[in-house]
Amino acid sequence: MSIYWTLQSVPELSSLTRRQQKRVHELCYRRHFLFARATARSVASLLAYIFTVASVVLLGNGVLAFLGSPNYWSTIIFALIGGSVGSFVASRIAIPALRPFYHEFIDGKTQD
Repeated sequence: MSIYWTLQSVPELSSLTRRQQKRVHELCYRRHFLFARATARSVASLLAYIFTVASVVLLGNGVLAFLGSPNYWSTIIFALIGGSVGSFVASRIAIPALRPFYHEFIDGKTQD
């Protein structure tokens, strides 16, 4: 299994602009992954997202507890950072499953 670190490295999306790549990926991700029937890959993606957010929050607050005292705002900031990183990880897990569906969105839905 290949890991595509950027949308530009996905062969089906490489000829599109960044904006179009993001739009095609988001539309396809929602329709064929998030709101579709659960599969092993989609469950793994969700678990990776949850684990990443929890890890960032726990590690960040652990470091702050060691250095001083964590507070409510630090937990929110670490949750936002973890959510961003978790979203990236979940998306990378989903890309191999989405590649067959990208053409459907490229043909009809990338006009700006």
